[in-house]
This record gives sequence, structure tokens and C-alpha cells, in this order.
Amino acid sequence: MKKIEIYLNDFLFNSGVLGLHKILEYKKKESYIQKEGNVINIDVEAFEDFEQDYIDTMIYFYEEDTKYHTITKLKGDIDQLDLNIAENEKILKDKYKFIKTSMESASYKAGYEIVKLTDDSENPYEYIEILKNEKELERMKELSINIIEHIEKNKEIYCMKDIIYTKINCFWENVSFLNRTSNKKDIKEEYVRTFVKPFKEYIQNERKPGNTCIECGNSISKKEASGMSWLKDVGVDMSRKKSIFWNFNEDMFICPICNLIYSCIPLGFTMIGSNGIFVNNNENFEMLIGFNRLIETNNNLEEQNYEKIYQKILSNYINRIEQVGNKEKIKYELRNIQVIKRIGPKDKMKYEFNMISKDKLKIIEKVMENLGSLSKTRAYQDVLGNLLNGNKQYKLINEYLRKKENMKNIKDILIIELNSMGGVNVKERKERIQEMFDEGESLQIHFFKNNENENKLKSYAYKLQNALNANNLEDFMKLLTLFYGSLGKPIPNCEAMKVLIKEPEYFRLLGYSYVYGLGKWREKREEKVGGK
Repeated sequence: MKKIEIYLNDFLFNSGVLGLHKILEYKKKESYIQKEGNVINIDVEAFEDFEQDYIDTMIYFYEEDTKYHTITKLKGDIDQLDLNIAENEKILKDKYKFIKTSMESASYKAGYEIVKLTDDSENPYEYIEILKNEKELERMKELSINIIEHIEKNKEIYCMKDIIYTKINCFWENVSFLNRTSNKKDIKEEYVRTFVKPFKEYIQNERKPGNTCIECGNSISKKEASGMSWLKDVGVDMSRKKSIFWNFNEDMFICPICNLIYSCIPLGFTMIGSNGIFVNNNENFEMLIGFNRLIETNNNLEEQNYEKIYQKILSNYINRIEQVGNKEKIKYELRNIQVIKRIGPKDKMKYEFNMISKDKLKIIEKVMENLGSLSKTRAYQDVLGNLLNGNKQYKLINEYLRKKENMKNIKDILIIELNSMGGVNVKERKERIQEMFDEGESLQIHFFKNNENENKLKSYAYKLQNALNANNLEDFMKLLTLFYGSLGKPIPNCEAMKVLIKEPEYFRLLGYSYVYGLGKWREKREEKVGGK
């Protein structure tokens, strides 16, 4: 049985390979695929009726995000409208207006031209023409349903028209059904002509050494070679710009196999609203599938947030490492993770790259529990953003203390910052953080038990924050000494205070722990009072 061998490569090619795998998986053809490390072997029999498989998979994954889906869902709503109720007239007209606007779009008009190639028995535009002057509501209702039923009957064409211009066109253009001269031609036939037919001829024919595919290294004849100008933001139009090549001799050709793989890119990226995201891994295909599947399974309208997706990617990666045996840990050891986003308005989309380094992953592995505590709060995005970008958390902590926001999460944020600092004494420093919490809380309890002026304590905490924000140890210690003196109390003599004074790198970490403690008991007390 003849096979094609595919090696993982750069992010764009890998997203195409993942898209191809998604098609074969959806069409229950996984038995044709053999995966080992970064190599995939696929039996050529898997590509029978590939054009239909391609369209079916596109519709399966993207139908719910199409205009087609919105229109067809209106059918039941319109059918159930009781037109004897006065307000339902406006509802009917509004729904019809949406249907009419959709049918008059360029893509749906082109879609109807394709429908006419095989079936011209019904013309929805005639219904629209009648409805221009129709006053009778029942007739309007009937004709609106007729238009929807026409769209339903030709689902493959109208639904694909939406997908072509909202998903596929984000990644490639000017070939196949996206060629301007082919937008009224059969979608399936155009895909076969551009991608499937050259692919099948290529794998059947033998050839003499000639040009080489820049992606996979296969030999290709001049007739078989394709350019990459149709790939947005990455391809070079060799018919217009040859000056970038040595001696003006263009050599950036790809073979029909890689050409077909690149056509699957829109399925390799997970679309979140109008943007796409892809997690790259060119060392292990199973991990490539696992990371990106995690995004798919958590992709819903309420969670279109890249930072939350980051957490799921990271959590999944680290959990997988924790679950495998020692022999497998070498295979799944922490490596850099490359996250690629396709973002921006339709005419100005761009690829944006984020690298989550191995060092960052090690820190995240240690603080996964703390991040988990933050995951349902607004603080999560800010904290993770600081962590990924290498920023200190102190500015954020200072802001939360001032505004009395996310107070319950400050301890987690401080522990995350401690782990970001690294060093060998993390466990011991965690104990010092707790000591400073306790000292601050103890002072506050003393204040309330002795009916001291609460504003005095608030003013003290505010001044301490200013010193911490300015990273001024001298001012911090002056304030602390004077305040305890005014209360007739000795300043804390705990181990944490000695570290704060002697090790400047821990000054703000421990100082903010103390200030947090000053407000911690009051926070508990106010909760109690409020509850009563």
C-alpha cells in the first residue's frame, strides 16, 4: 500500500498537517495514519473523495459560526409566530430583513449562481421581489420560510460560502474557489482542480530529478511546481518579484503534496470569533494534537480570551508530564511552547508570535496551584501576563492594596512572585512571607482591641505602600520604627524582618506581605460585621 511520509516543520506547515489530520479523523480514516514522533505516514487510499471530506469537515467545525446557521435557525421562530398578536408583525419584518440582506450579499448571490448550475427550479430572488410590495403578513411569513428552505436545501454551497470568506480567506487567497474568476463556479470542482487532481497525479507519476520542494525536499517537475503567493503574509509572488532570489532565479517551489497540506491550514488553527490560534510543536505530533485539541474543547462564546487559553495550554502540558512514567518524562520534558495567533481586522490580519520559554514553564509548574486559585478572578490575566512577560508583580499588588481589590488573592500573587525570583531558599522564604503576614495582622488586632483610631492605621499602611512603591527601605524602616514607638511596642524581631533589612531583593516581597497583613484582619472583621 503506497504511503506519503510527512515530517513536521515550521508552524504554518504544521498547522496544515494538523488540519489534514483533523479531516481524516472526522471522516473516520485514522486507520490510514501511522504516527511516530515528528513523522506521519498516510496511506494514499485516505485521499479518496478528499474534496468532499474537506468540505464536510469545514462545515462540521464552522457551521455554528456562519450566517447560514443564523438564518436556518430563524425558520422555527418564524413558523411559530402568531400574527394575530400586534408586536409580532415587527418581529417578522426584522427577521425577514436579515434574510433579505444576507441573500443580497455578494457571496450568497455567487452561491445562487452555483446552485443554478445543477438546479434552476427555484429562484429565491423572485420571492424577495414579490415581498417588496407584499402587505399580507401570512404571505410574507410563507415566502420567508420558502427562502430559508431553499438555503437549507443547498447547505453545502451557502454554508461553505460563509466559511470561505470568514475562515479560509483569513489564511489564503486568489486560488481555487477564492480566485475572483471562480467565485461563481462549483466549489468542489475548483478545489479538485487546484489541489486534489495535482496531488493524485503527482503521487502516481515518476519523475526525473529536477526542482526540489522547499518544504519536504521531494523532486518536482516545472509543471508540477507551485508557488506560495496564495498564502497570506508568508508567500512570495514570484511572477512579480524575482529580485529577492539569487541571480533572479526563483527556487521557492512546493510540491502538490505540500500544496494540499497548506490548503488545510484553516482547520489547523482554532478559530475563536474572527481570530485564530495555533500551538506549535515540531518534535512530537501527538503533543501537537493534544495542545490544539485542548483549545477546541474549551472554545465557546463565553471564553474568547487568549490569556485563559494560555492557562489551559500550560496546565495541560504540565499535567501530561506529571502523569507519564519516568521513561516517558524525557520524551515529554519541559520545552519552549510557541503560540501563534492570527489576529486583526479582515483586511489587516497578521500573525503574532508568543514564545513561552522553558524557564517560564518551570515557574508555572511550581505555582500552578496558585494560578488555579486566581483563574476565576480578574487578577488572573494581569498576573499571568506579568509572569509571561517577565514583569514584577509589585505594581499590581500595590494597585490592588490601594483599591482594596482582589485582596484574597494577594498572598497567591506574592508566592508567584517569590517563585519567579528563583533561588534555593524558596520554601524558607515562603515561611518568611507568612511571618510578615502574621506581624501585620497582629498589629491590626491590637489596634481594634484597644479601640485605637482606625484612620491612624490606614495612614500608616498608605505611607508604607509609598515607600515600597519607591523601593525605599530606609523610609519603610523609619515609618515602622516611629509607629511602633508611638504605640509603646517594640518593632517585630522575627527572622522575616532580618531578611527584609539584610537582603534588599526581598524587601518589597516581605514589605507587601506585612502591609497585606495590616488589612487582612480588618477584612475578616468587616465580613463578620456585614454577615451579622
